[in-house]
Amino acid sequence: MFEMDLQGWGVAVVSDLGAPWDGPTSLEVTAHDVDAVIETDGITAELLRKLPMGEIRKQLKQIRAQLGSAVGPAGSEAVLERVETDLEYALMAREYLRLVEQGFRSPIARLADGWGMSRNTISGRIRRARAMGFLDGPTGKPADRLTEKSRRLLEGQSGKGVDQPG
Repeated sequence: MFEMDLQGWGVAVVSDLGAPWDGPTSLEVTAHDVDAVIETDGITAELLRKLPMGEIRKQLKQIRAQLGSAVGPAGSEAVLERVETDLEYALMAREYLRLVEQGFRSPIARLADGWGMSRNTISGRIRRARAMGFLDGPTGKPADRLTEKSRRLLEGQSGKGVDQPG
């Protein structure tokens, strides 16, 4: 949650970690200083335009990263700092597809935020995973399924982290 005072109005912005988007999920504006807000004629469009939404999004993103947030509503089984082995590529592909299946509009951005990495890094890893045969989908479209190669590697991995033996 992000809170601020804006010309006598208290503003609370909430971001739900399980929401299928990265921005705020709710906004509450209440009068904190009645004497200061009497002149405003209530909540106006002018007041709302003064909200620093870019800064609010930035701070919510930092809070999410500090909390070690899950990348999806069900959480993430693996946070992959490095992706080098076939198993790590298969695990990353599985995490990506979980977000796709849960309806996330930008699964790459969600993984990047959840894992504290750049979107370019995650995007490159997803492209490599597809090129290496871990993800599949229609030509020219985002990947939408694991390959047999990935499924074989992931057998017996359900519920295990990257560092746990298969």
